[in-house]
Amino acid sequence: MTSYPPNYKVGDFVKCRYDFYDFYSYVYGENDYHFMQYYGIIVNSAWENNWDEIETVYKVYCMDGQFRFFLEDEIRYV
Repeated sequence: MTSYPPNYKVGDFVKCRYDFYDFYSYVYGENDYHFMQYYGIIVNSAWENNWDEIETVYKVYCMDGQFRFFLEDEIRYV
């Protein structure tokens, strides 16, 4: 499998949202979980490891002081 470099760099300010949040909770529809968007700065990306060959995984330091992990398609530039 070919490994591609990450689209986002360390230090980028991004907006993140989990894709499967409504699958694992009782919240449905776009309007129900707009509050579950996280804003933060990318502090690390992992794309050269064997365990994440499908997509780049990013470690984001969110504005609420928590570190969270997001896939590349769950992140957008602010």
